[in-house]
Amino acid sequence: MSSLVKINAIWRVPLILLWTAVMATISVAFSVVDQTGGRQHGCARTWSRFIFLVSRVKVEIQGLEGLDRHRGYLFAANHLSIFDHWAFLAHLPFQFGFVAKASLFRLPFLGWHLRRSGNIAIGRHNHRETLRVFRSAAKRIRAGMSYVIYPEGARTWGEAVGPFKRGSLLLAQYANAPIVPVTFIGAHRRLLRGSVLICPGTMQMIIHAPIEFEEYKDLDPQTLADTVRERILESYQKVS
Repeated sequence: MSSLVKINAIWRVPLILLWTAVMATISVAFSVVDQTGGRQHGCARTWSRFIFLVSRVKVEIQGLEGLDRHRGYLFAANHLSIFDHWAFLAHLPFQFGFVAKASLFRLPFLGWHLRRSGNIAIGRHNHRETLRVFRSAAKRIRAGMSYVIYPEGARTWGEAVGPFKRGSLLLAQYANAPIVPVTFIGAHRRLLRGSVLICPGTMQMIIHAPIEFEEYKDLDPQTLADTVRERILESYQKVS
C-alpha cells in the first residue's frame, strides 16, 4: 500500500493538479470570447478524459442510448467520489451544467471555470437567491440545457447511498423537466472521499430511463426525492 501511495504522490496527483490549472485557465480565456459555454465545456471534457487516462480508470456505461441529445434533463445521481464529476464530463455527449455548492465557486481555477461555464451555485442559507437561480436555470432546461445534481448533498464515505434532501429536485419541478436517475457504482474504490490515493480499475455509471414530469407532477418534494433514490438504490444493490 505504501508503494501505491508513493506512486500517486510522485506523479499522478501533481500531474492532475497541474492539468486542472492549465485547463481552467484556458477555459476562463475562452469565456471572454464564447458566451455560450461551449468551449469551456470542451475544456472540461478534455480535462476529465485526461484524468481517466492518467488514473487508468475505466467507466462502464449503461443506458446512454436512451437519451435525446436535444432535450433538457435534470440528472440526479448518488455521489461516491469526485470521479462521478469526471464521468459525467467525459461521457455525456452534450453540454450540461452542475448544480454545485456555492463554496466550490470560490476555489482557484475550478471556481473560475464553474462560474463562467453555465454551472449553478447553490447556497444553503439564502433560499430566496436559490429560488431565483432555479427559475433562471429552468428557462435554460426548457431550451434544451441539462443539469446534474447530487441530491445527497455531499459525497458519501463508503458503500451506502445516503438520504436525498427534500428540495433537491425542485429545479426539475420548476422546469417541468424529465429527471434521469444515475447510479454510480465503485467510484469510491477508485478515489475515496478524504483520500488522495487513486486506485486504477473500473467503475460503473448506470443511466436510467427518464422520469417524465407527468409521472411525478403530483408528488410532494420529499416523496419525489425518495422515489428517485429508490430507483438508484435498486440498481446499486443489485450490482454492487
